[in-house]
Amino acid sequence: MATKIFTEILIIILKNVQSTQDLRSSLLVNRFWCKVTTPILWELTLCQDLHWINYKKMRKKSLFIRTYLSCMDTQARTLITQNGFDLSSSPPHATFDYPSFIRDFRIENLAYFISIYSQKIIVSYLDNYYNNNNKSIIIKSRILFYEICKLIINRCTFLDSFKLTRVPKLLFENFLNSDLICSILKLPSASKIFKKLETFVSATINDELTRPLYESLALICDNFLNMDLEFKSESQVLLLEKLIGVQKRLENLSITDNGYINSNSLLCVIINQKRLKRLRLISLRFYNFEEKSSPIGQSTSLQELYIENCSGLYKLDCLFFASLFTQLSSFRLRNTFDAFPRDFIIKIFETANVNLKNICLDLCQRIPSDVVSAILNYCKKITELVLCNLSSEQVIVIFNNNFNDLRRFSFDCVKGLNANKLLCQMGESVPESLETVEIRMGIFSADSLRKFFEGWCRKGVGGNKKMIVKRQVRRRKLSDEHRKIIEKYGTELYCLLFKVSPWEALWQ
Repeated sequence: MATKIFTEILIIILKNVQSTQDLRSSLLVNRFWCKVTTPILWELTLCQDLHWINYKKMRKKSLFIRTYLSCMDTQARTLITQNGFDLSSSPPHATFDYPSFIRDFRIENLAYFISIYSQKIIVSYLDNYYNNNNKSIIIKSRILFYEICKLIINRCTFLDSFKLTRVPKLLFENFLNSDLICSILKLPSASKIFKKLETFVSATINDELTRPLYESLALICDNFLNMDLEFKSESQVLLLEKLIGVQKRLENLSITDNGYINSNSLLCVIINQKRLKRLRLISLRFYNFEEKSSPIGQSTSLQELYIENCSGLYKLDCLFFASLFTQLSSFRLRNTFDAFPRDFIIKIFETANVNLKNICLDLCQRIPSDVVSAILNYCKKITELVLCNLSSEQVIVIFNNNFNDLRRFSFDCVKGLNANKLLCQMGESVPESLETVEIRMGIFSADSLRKFFEGWCRKGVGGNKKMIVKRQVRRRKLSDEHRKIIEKYGTELYCLLFKVSPWEALWQ
């Protein structure tokens, strides 16, 4: 009969399921919970973000290489030993098949951990290091890197994600070169494992590596759900067009341009993805984006569009691009350029119309009145609205529009406005549906706050309202009078100190 565990104890076990240092760790409960927890913990081995500065912590984390060595067969261990590795600290057998648990594979993490762990188990490491004979060390470390990659690919049943981000130059030259990566992708089991990939992230912009990597993946993988990619050359754009073009289930895509490349043809391939739901474009260049030269149909699947610092949007020929997104529900635009994409923004609002629920505009200029008018005229079903550089008149116009579905309104007022007057005016016409208001503005009096809360809570219960005030670090704190009013109306009020734009959190 199975041993019963009280609910309270079970909750403690589940809370500490990823803890290996606490006495309450599920690894220490019993043999059954050890078997349950081990696969969960070892899924995370290669997917975590590394803190490169904490070298001591990295040395400790690299010890998992020793466990992987114990999972190798005799032939592989013999090969590694013959190449100068001391495996005396690694038992010839392991309790679990640890490599089979890997689901998220960040290949640069493996390269980094091997570069650290090799220092411990290469017999002649110190002699070679002090004699500046690093070439033999690099060759031996590459052998270990290849054998562990082969071990993972041969043992795991599938991979959820494969990531290759930017790494130090030395690490790239030693491990992440084209020959070594290609040899890994040509392993007999590679096609079966990579065929099931759902997430692919590549921030490497090295042509030597991206060409064989993208060409191989384009032949193997056609079921990506999520892709996060960067490019810096025209050749990389062509490779990405092919890789993205063969995908059958792509839903989430992020593209970053680091090389001022004309990417119109790439955008055509992207928009023609019939299942694409979320698109993130960063630093892309729009050149003569005309309908005649761009065979694109309307995107009926795209729901979320995020654009950051893409140039050329102010040009009239980009209006065609803006008119493609008929089912858009979320639009976020961040632009630090002087050229204001007024017509592009208005066209987005006009096309998406009542489907648009979330809008966030973070621009370097004050938002023009016609853009605000477009929101009022076209976006009747808006639920979340985030705008910067608004005048007090624009804020009141938005409040007076009586949005029936607006739940959250966040705005940044221009300098020099009267905060007390604005709060009082907002209280007179606050939308009934509004639950959260987030403001960056000057100090306001307790009386102004009371009048605002009176208007805000008049049509509903105050307890479900939340006000967030973003204030500069050196501004004085709220007085006791402010706190009494907050308690009276039962409304949450958060005064957050900040040193950066309050919109930064929205772009994470």
